[in-house]
Amino acid sequence: MCAEYYQIHEIGQRCWRIDEDWTRFFLLEGEKKALLVDTGFGKGDLHALVEGLTDRPVMVVNTHADWDHCGGNAAFACAYMHPSDFEHYHQSDAGKGRVALALWEGDHIDIGGRCFEVILIPGHTPGSIALLDTENRILLSGDSVQAGSIHLFGRWRDMDAYQASLEKLIGLQGRFDIIYPSHGPATVEKELLPRLLEGARRAQAGQIKGVPSPDRPADIYSIGEAEFLYR
Repeated sequence: MCAEYYQIHEIGQRCWRIDEDWTRFFLLEGEKKALLVDTGFGKGDLHALVEGLTDRPVMVVNTHADWDHCGGNAAFACAYMHPSDFEHYHQSDAGKGRVALALWEGDHIDIGGRCFEVILIPGHTPGSIALLDTENRILLSGDSVQAGSIHLFGRWRDMDAYQASLEKLIGLQGRFDIIYPSHGPATVEKELLPRLLEGARRAQAGQIKGVPSPDRPADIYSIGEAEFLYR
């Protein structure tokens, strides 16, 4: 069942990237516990998959409440996310009846020998977060930073907040080198951040021609290595 839905890639000592269709999430093991960052669609037996990789207690953190990031939450007792995404989460099928616990800007998740700082980056959703591992110079960015399709249309999205969040990450880029996004190429360089910010500003200002999406109520604004779905 696990192999049918999930592809597992070891990306460091006791760290895994798990691919499920077009989304990915991460399992990072420390000396005290393991951190599961997002849970994908939840098509397979995610609990069994995680148990097969680590014997540590597992803490689930959602980078945001979109369905392709929290669909597997039902396999675990609870999940942590920023409270600004609680409404989004509990209105979705994935979040109905599920326990969501609060993570706040500046919180630190210590899994034993490794620590992640919570960075609030609203825009894609109100409660989107990134997790910063300063010691290993890694940022887990969810959907907000990727060389792919970034959704900024419809309810929960805010282009102005998104640009402010990119500015915030640019101000922190002295603390990380590699970004692990949830879609597109498995890693991107931090130099992508200012290019995304410039592209978002140009899209909002109408300086890039938008092309109607064939299957979404939005226009596609391409900046080459990435695109914004925005209206």
